[in-house]
Amino acid sequence: MSRRLIISTLAAIMLLHAVAFPQTATPDSSVAPQGERESLVFARHLGAGSEGATDTRADTLQPDRGFWSRHNIARLGAFAMVGGTLVYGAGVWWVHDSRPFHFWNEGWWVDANGVDKIGHMYTSYFMFRALHEMFLWGGHEPDASYWWATGVAAFHGLAIEIGDGFSDYGFDYRDVTSNYTGLAYGMLQANVPFFQNFEIKWSLYYPMNHRSFKVNDLYDYHIYWMSVRVHELLPRSLKPFRPGFLQVAFGLGTKENRTRRTYVISLDYNLEKIPIEGKDINLIKKLLNLFHLPAPGVKFSPGHAPEFQLLLLN
Repeated sequence: MSRRLIISTLAAIMLLHAVAFPQTATPDSSVAPQGERESLVFARHLGAGSEGATDTRADTLQPDRGFWSRHNIARLGAFAMVGGTLVYGAGVWWVHDSRPFHFWNEGWWVDANGVDKIGHMYTSYFMFRALHEMFLWGGHEPDASYWWATGVAAFHGLAIEIGDGFSDYGFDYRDVTSNYTGLAYGMLQANVPFFQNFEIKWSLYYPMNHRSFKVNDLYDYHIYWMSVRVHELLPRSLKPFRPGFLQVAFGLGTKENRTRRTYVISLDYNLEKIPIEGKDINLIKKLLNLFHLPAPGVKFSPGHAPEFQLLLLN
């Protein structure tokens, strides 16, 4: 019990800091009053700081620190996302399976035919991308948003694995390495826009007759994807012939109680191309775009004939 208490206390400290972190002053705004300083930060991020510049999202320039402001909702969202997954982990993996801390080495592609390690990559990738977008949406400074998303995602990946170390699963450095690989790729995308053309996504079909809430008991129903923005990679002369919202995705999954690896090629959608604009709707589009929606696809598996599905779920 004391070990779980230590882990929970560390998580609580981290989350409280994430909810209450201060904004970093910039040289030209450090002498301004708090409200004006926030407006200057927002203006710089939106590209509206120069004289005469306009932006359709001008409502974001209004400093709002009320409880239900975007500024605070972003913080509360970070708290709920990270805290919720830690509570979930404690409830389904750790509480009823406590034991002394120990290590476990299972190989890179052993557990669920490699789907487990890809899942670890996606988890930290998703955590960074979602937190980064939420903090920017909330009006936090770009640098602060980037580094807090990085730190919180890194802490989350390590905290989950430490919790596993006190359970039957054990602490596996390969899991942490996979987590940090996904995090590093999200950071790379944020710094080098070209890599935004290659997005990691996830799809999960939850069978209604399945009673387990352990995500790792459902690996037969997971697919992890690398979705390619083909339109952005085409020469300018060919762009008019391919819709900008249509992508191609390559997936990895497993079947037959995690004993048979499957490969998938499918169409995918760039939800950010939906022609509805607005600060809130743009955040929703970015978050939903981290998931692969059902689309026409073909599934391949050694020893089995290719399987076409009009709306491929898993």
